[in-house]
Amino acid sequence: MLIEKNIQRLFSQLANQGFVVVPFQGSDILMRLIDKTSKLSLTTLVYEGRNYIPRSVRECLSRRFPTFQPGILTFLTVDESQFEVRLNYLGRTESVGVEDLQSLLEEFSAIAEKWRLYLDDHDKHDLVHVRVK
Repeated sequence: MLIEKNIQRLFSQLANQGFVVVPFQGSDILMRLIDKTSKLSLTTLVYEGRNYIPRSVRECLSRRFPTFQPGILTFLTVDESQFEVRLNYLGRTESVGVEDLQSLLEEFSAIAEKWRLYLDDHDKHDLVHVRVK
């Protein structure tokens, strides 16, 4: 949970640097100001492959997450060179005040955790089971 003093510090760092990494409820969330500080971007890692992204995980990316309806609009991006999937949010900064930032981070983090569990579960579908005698 973020307290108001920490939220003020985040806004200050964002204004000075244009970005800040926030460890929040199991997610390292990259917050950035873009388009001349008119938009707030949130990004976090939800899947990390080991030298490839399995077919079953890729298939999950092409459809909507089936078990929840988030209140904020998010989207996934794939970094093919790093074999990573990231969850992203993009919104206008004018609609995010000090009070709203904590709830935005909480919801974004909850959505990220659901995606992690969902993609990890599908990652296991591509495992090859080998019997050992």
